[in-house]
Order: sequence, then structure tokens, then C-alpha cells
Amino acid sequence: MKILVVEDDRKVAGFIEQGLKEEGYVVDIAPDGDEATILAHVYHHDIILLDVMMPNMDGYELCREIKSDAQLKDVPVILLTSLSSPEDIIKGLQCGADNFIKKPYNEKHLISRIDYILANR
Repeated sequence: MKILVVEDDRKVAGFIEQGLKEEGYVVDIAPDGDEATILAHVYHHDIILLDVMMPNMDGYELCREIKSDAQLKDVPVILLTSLSSPEDIIKGLQCGADNFIKKPYNEKHLISRIDYILANR
């Protein structure tokens, strides 16, 4: 299974990548929405993990773009964020996200969400 992690913080991206690779996933990292869109079209990922707070294009906007793209619309998207107000959660659901995980998160919880989404596609 291939996972695209979109995270502008290299340290956080590396931590996520390491945990996912230990679980046997193939992982690509994109530091921003522009690169994420290119990688998603080229490598056809099974799931996309998006940081919400990014420069230029935030995760909500990128999620809307992914879900409106004919080639990508069926790829599940999980938003990873430190934001947790009810408005933020509603915004995440309105942009088409399949799940919303609050940072800091438990790695086992993230893996279980990924496994559940992929098993129920």
C-alpha cells in the first residue's frame, strides 16, 4: 500500500514516514500542496495524510482540490492537525476529508485508522 504524507515540517514528516515504513507501507513525502498534487497523479497512492497548517495552500484547500479531481477523488484523505475546535472539524468534513486526527497523535491510533479506511474502501 502506498501512502502520501503531505507535511511541511521535515522532522514531523520523517517521524510519520518512519512509523509507516515500519508497518510495511510505501511512503512518499510532499512538503506542500503543489508537490503533493504532482506525486498523487504520478504514483496513485492508496491514502493521503494531510497536515492542515501549511504555507501557500492549507490542508483544507488541498483536500477540496483532491476530492474535486476526477483521478484522485476516490483516494481517502486523513487530515492531521493541532486544530481541534468544532469549527475546524466541520471545515475538515466539508472539504471532503475521510477522517480527522488531532496532533499530537498516538502512532498506533494513526495506523489503526489507516488500516480501517483501507480495509473498508
